[in-house]
Amino acid sequence: MFTTLLPLLVTSCLALTQVDLFDPDNNNNVQDSHFLPRQHKTYVNRTFPGMPGFPSGGDEWRMLANRLSGGQAALISPFVPSYASLALMHNVRVTKEPYIIVMVNTAHDVREAMLFARKYNLMVAVQSSGHSYIGRSTADGALVINLKNMKKKTVNLQSSRNAAGEIALESGNSWIEVYKEVDHIYSKENGTSPRRVIVGGSAHTVAMGGYTQGGGHSPISRTFGLAVDNLLEAEIVTVDGRILTVSDKGYVATELNGSVSTSNDSSLFWAIRGGGGGTWGVITTFTFKLHYAPERFRNVLLAWTLKNGIDDSFGRETMKLVLIELNKLSPSWGGYMLFDSSAIENSEYSGTLTLFMNHYGTDNDRSNNDITTLWNFNKTGNQYTKTSTNYPTFLGYEYNAKDPAYTNTYIVNTFVQPSTISSPTELNGLVDSFMNMVSKHEGGCTGIMIGGAVSAAVSDATPVNPHFRSGLMAMTCGISWDPNHVANSSAQIDTARKIGLDIRKTSGVYFNECDEDLDDWKTQFWGSMDTYCKLKAVKKEVDPDHFLWCHNCVGSDYAQDDCPAAV
Repeated sequence: MFTTLLPLLVTSCLALTQVDLFDPDNNNNVQDSHFLPRQHKTYVNRTFPGMPGFPSGGDEWRMLANRLSGGQAALISPFVPSYASLALMHNVRVTKEPYIIVMVNTAHDVREAMLFARKYNLMVAVQSSGHSYIGRSTADGALVINLKNMKKKTVNLQSSRNAAGEIALESGNSWIEVYKEVDHIYSKENGTSPRRVIVGGSAHTVAMGGYTQGGGHSPISRTFGLAVDNLLEAEIVTVDGRILTVSDKGYVATELNGSVSTSNDSSLFWAIRGGGGGTWGVITTFTFKLHYAPERFRNVLLAWTLKNGIDDSFGRETMKLVLIELNKLSPSWGGYMLFDSSAIENSEYSGTLTLFMNHYGTDNDRSNNDITTLWNFNKTGNQYTKTSTNYPTFLGYEYNAKDPAYTNTYIVNTFVQPSTISSPTELNGLVDSFMNMVSKHEGGCTGIMIGGAVSAAVSDATPVNPHFRSGLMAMTCGISWDPNHVANSSAQIDTARKIGLDIRKTSGVYFNECDEDLDDWKTQFWGSMDTYCKLKAVKKEVDPDHFLWCHNCVGSDYAQDDCPAAV
């Protein structure tokens, strides 16, 4: 009955459906007038515009401009036409008004901006693509170090560290730019070298800075692990102006006077691989492993409706079967499960569940059959999209996974565990939570498949949450709304937060796609206070004054008694 419906256009694998939770003219459907208390905001002791000591005169800024490779043009104030677009966050809800945006081109530029900010005790935010859902890469009255112009890419196919080669990427590169470069390796080698792939994000406009430091999941993570599992080294500018090249062997430091020192201390390299961005320094270059590409990428797109009028029984059956079958897939399969409460045009149906899956391998792999039950499931006639397409390259697959330019949203997150799907009681509870969202028209969710190689990594090799490692899916849900129609978003935010409490039991939260209001963020992000305290010890070494600050980042609450003194 759904053959006349247009196939679902997957516009983003991390986008959340734009749903007005409340009629802008009628808020009578607010069921609970008691909103959850918001998390207390930490006061950051910095010198802001208008305060004594702030460099409000032109001479100080001209001195900084003279030390930057871009000169005066590198300083973007609110009076410069490009300021508005540079200050605008992809989640427009968290857009702030920085005092100045410094467009850096080199690690030396970053050093000069950092030292200038230290001299005047300015608030600093670090931004590569501006995708932080909770606004960690911007701040009112701040000096924002913007890495957008740093686009250098260097391929090394003769790497001694990785058989398939490696690629060094400056932090301003978006993932679609990286995928094009990696895809180009084959043609540059005149077809004499095998094609390569890299573990990266699915959203085209996301860069690798915050993405990698938070862990970094990918459509091919089940085959090759998280981004942090594929990081070989990084170049980072610390708050004292040193430029470090860090790896699992330790670090090489270029001091302010130009001298070079070395150390076998690899703790900072450990910390940046899952300890979260914005707090250790400014990473200007990431060097990742490359991997040999498969014969082809198979993309399977399946979609079902979930509700007919008030009847959602068939939707619950569909949701349950999909989760059970996803739990059975081999690591060759990765991809996304998306659902929302949107209405099907010209019908009584609403709510859609979509699978946007990719198979890494060949047509002869037996694991192709893992998807058969899902492919055939149409028991209630509610399946309305079913396509399978082979792409010769990962880039071909990625072209169909586009992200929206901007959203206005509040998100929540958890890691769905395989044990939850295996337990009938827990599975029913999870399906109830998801279907309640659909029935109440409360936003939507996107879950990316994890497990496989993600869970195979050594547990303490990175600070990544153990639930991230053991999970089946990183599930992000959210409420989006049109700010032109909703003057006070308290109800939307509260509803989203209650969804988070409902779906999240003890399975943790992904640092990069987190709730903005989490009192227990230290254990939700990293799984234990032991791991958090190890991260805090690294923070104390690299930034003893806690100069770099971002919301719910390591050390951000300035707590003095949360970790043992010996750690």
